[in-house]
Amino acid sequence: MIVIKFIKKEEFPKRETNTSMKLMTRMLALLLVCLSIVTMVVACDSGSTNNGGTANGGGGNSGLKDDKLDVNGRLKDDLPDTLNYQGEEVTILHWSNPENPEFEQEEITGDNVRDAIYDRNMQVEDRLNIDLQFVGIPGHGGDRPNFVKHVDSVYSAGTQDYDFVSVYARTSGTLAVQGYYLNLSTIENSYMDLEKPWWPQQLVETVSFGNGDYYFCSGDMSTNVLYMMHMMYINKDMFSQLQLELPYELVREGKWTIDKLIEYTSDVYRDLDNDNTTSKHDRYGFGAVHWVLDSFFAGSNLRYVDEDDNDMLVLSPDFTSKKAVRLVNKLGQWAVTDNVWVYNSAITNDAVELQRDHMDVFDDGRMLVIMQHSQYAGKHLLNADFEYGLVPNPKYDEKQVNYYTGMGNPWSLYAIFLDFDERDDRQETLTMLSAVLECWASEGYRLTTPEIFEVNMQLKYSAGQNETDMFEYIRSGITFDIGKIFAADLNNICELPSYAISANASWSSSYKSYKTAIEKKLADIVENFRTYHAIQK
Repeated sequence: MIVIKFIKKEEFPKRETNTSMKLMTRMLALLLVCLSIVTMVVACDSGSTNNGGTANGGGGNSGLKDDKLDVNGRLKDDLPDTLNYQGEEVTILHWSNPENPEFEQEEITGDNVRDAIYDRNMQVEDRLNIDLQFVGIPGHGGDRPNFVKHVDSVYSAGTQDYDFVSVYARTSGTLAVQGYYLNLSTIENSYMDLEKPWWPQQLVETVSFGNGDYYFCSGDMSTNVLYMMHMMYINKDMFSQLQLELPYELVREGKWTIDKLIEYTSDVYRDLDNDNTTSKHDRYGFGAVHWVLDSFFAGSNLRYVDEDDNDMLVLSPDFTSKKAVRLVNKLGQWAVTDNVWVYNSAITNDAVELQRDHMDVFDDGRMLVIMQHSQYAGKHLLNADFEYGLVPNPKYDEKQVNYYTGMGNPWSLYAIFLDFDERDDRQETLTMLSAVLECWASEGYRLTTPEIFEVNMQLKYSAGQNETDMFEYIRSGITFDIGKIFAADLNNICELPSYAISANASWSSSYKSYKTAIEKKLADIVENFRTYHAIQK
């Protein structure tokens, strides 16, 4: 559950600290539950031997009673069997163009993920005796303004057309800032159990501010959370040709760092077409689109937005830290060498080319490492004529204990629309809607997540145990940053270090031009939430 709440400073979780026992306990409990998609291992960087991730998977639920588990040994929710909402229609406004199927599925097709979505929706309807109605309109990328405009027009009309809104995370951040979402903490007798593994605890603990208030949620509800993890694919054949050791043991030993990545990818470029210029026909050490580079920021355990002593969202000290300056400068010097092909939309302004060329190079077997979403293999590498593998994004250095996995933006957040249909009783309706959220996430955990993780990601696209282990490091390291969710209202804050890296610009000079404007926008966001919170109370 992503929460937006005001909490006391001493309660704010510290990253990688020996005193974070409550968080460690939760993480260990979650790792005992099979296939929870968004647990996060958090530990101390000093005095710990944990290298991040749990390479051999979840470990099962052997300590739980059989009535708490389904036939596959996965945890069940605690919703009463007696819930019956008499065929009530529940309407979801959603984005119609997510990159992977997530919402409505009208029939069994033979596609394992689509069929799991169908089964999930049927289970929610049958268990609660409701009728799910899906209304989809475009909400991705350039569609964001029109989606927000539509929500505004429906809200202004007061027609109570929708109960839920689920859309691209950045679009949802804008809608939350503008006050279209219900404060979920105001629901009396809510059925949402935030201790369950289908609600990502890392989000509860770290992406939060203010008095227990939260306005949207995600997790196993969103199939695109798992698809949008950033990771690194490696060309194992090229590793062999270049007489390089595969980095699997480095990962396990906690020694897979940015310096190691740079070392591996240096002296790889070759001008294969002999035209005396870099082109998509040559050989490269590393490739990416510039906006994916923000996963180096996340992977180095740095944030864009934090909370200060007055419960205010503020620009994180990480953003202007010496560590960030060193990170951007080191990556920038590497990114402009011939060994690296990083596209920058500020330079080329050609999104189609950005998405295509560097992937073509890797697909053709002429790039050693590529940073991409986890969905990349299923969409690009099924017919590859070389052997590929995957590793997590590297650590900042060996002192850092855990591997952290950044997220691409096209995943979904779920919210109750402030102008929901109140039926006969407002609080009873909200209790029903909370049951829908709990049931939806719970059924996704047992039905859609295993299909995506086991069949699509781990077995179908991976060559062996090494890839299985590496994928678990990646999955267990998922991290989120509220700065990315609110990026559309924060000058696209998460792309700013990436621009500097791709242009080899000094970060200590670059961030000064952004700092004041971002701080003002953050103050506006906090004021908006305080205003809407007071109204809803």
